[in-house]
Amino acid sequence: MLCRIFTIFLVLLYLNPLFSQETEENQVGVGIGTSTLAPGSAFQIESTTGAMVQPRMTSSEMNAIPTPLDGAFIFNTTENAWYIHKEGSWQTFVRVQTPSIILNRGQTNNAIIITDTTNITPFPLNQDNTLVSDIDFYQATENNGEIRILRSGTYLISAGFSTTNLPPGSLTYRLEVSLNNTTSSIITNGEVNLPGSDYWGTSGNILLILQTDDLINIGYILKGASASTRTAAFFNIGVSKL
Repeated sequence: MLCRIFTIFLVLLYLNPLFSQETEENQVGVGIGTSTLAPGSAFQIESTTGAMVQPRMTSSEMNAIPTPLDGAFIFNTTENAWYIHKEGSWQTFVRVQTPSIILNRGQTNNAIIITDTTNITPFPLNQDNTLVSDIDFYQATENNGEIRILRSGTYLISAGFSTTNLPPGSLTYRLEVSLNNTTSSIITNGEVNLPGSDYWGTSGNILLILQTDDLINIGYILKGASASTRTAAFFNIGVSKL
């Protein structure tokens, strides 16, 4: 009896005009709710009474999907947003603006530290120096130069500083970002040699793929023959999720 019912079901499904598939000779695609597929459709749904529902899952379930292909598409119930897998990571599918954080500090005495070593000096910017921040994506901490990333994705990190009275002579400089206090990436580096004390500054940017709860720390090296301090014209950090 069950076999007979199952056979009848298959026959009805095959004859149902609301479900169509092109013949083996054409191999165009599959249609639901239509008997006429558009020439460019691999999968076509027509309905005036119902919606198509994509897979729905939490962030943990999304991140646990093994080796998703770029173009994979889900609805994230944790973030209440569509996500697409692109360039090796899950990214918000629709975003009205670019989520950013900007930390800035203006002229400050003795804020530029020139060393005679290669020790990294953190940017003197923390949560108190936040100008703009999307709190769903970033958290500036109380530690100098440190920002916590709250959503996985691809980020553009920019940093820069300047001084009004860099001393004359040869100095080397480097801006860098460290990830979780382990690996470091150079934002920019080089050498400057001024004939006399003068205004000077440097800046750069870098792209990084970051994960939820990653900590980034922005720091610099300004190395000369002897240690000293200088007035800072500004320090700036900007991070944007692409």
